[in-house]
Amino acid sequence: AALNLPQIKKYRAVLSDDVYSDLAKGIGLAAHDVGIGSYVYLRRVFERLVEDAHAIARDESGWDEDSYRQMRMAEKITALKSHLPEFLVSHAGLYSLLSKGLHELSEDECLRHFSVVRLGIELILDQKIEEREQQKKLEKASKAINTALGSMGQTGSA
Repeated sequence: AALNLPQIKKYRAVLSDDVYSDLAKGIGLAAHDVGIGSYVYLRRVFERLVEDAHAIARDESGWDEDSYRQMRMAEKITALKSHLPEFLVSHAGLYSLLSKGLHELSEDECLRHFSVVRLGIELILDQKIEEREQQKKLEKASKAINTALGSMGQTGSA
């Protein structure tokens, strides 16, 4: 666990403290050969990523909260696709693997598949980091362009 935890520090920027803690606990449990327990924590991370997107979407006009509540996870991911990282949307089956681990797989099977599930979640988080950095660059560029235009006595677009 001590070897793996430094690798996930970069995800602090896109995760709340409790979700980061769940990710770390999942990794720690897997390092101590606890397969099913590690899946529980990774599933919580996955569900939280979807719920964060839901929190944004439900404030939009035209959102149907009652329909959303009736949906299964794959349907929720489809409904939230414009608010979720592309990797999560295109690999929504990751949730099925997490659920199967909780309900059907043995400890050893969960441990064998843990690295695959972890990699999927890390790719989702990597994409969130990239999107966040892209947004910061866009805001910085926009501000710099507007400042430059303002210093030349121009505003807006040409």
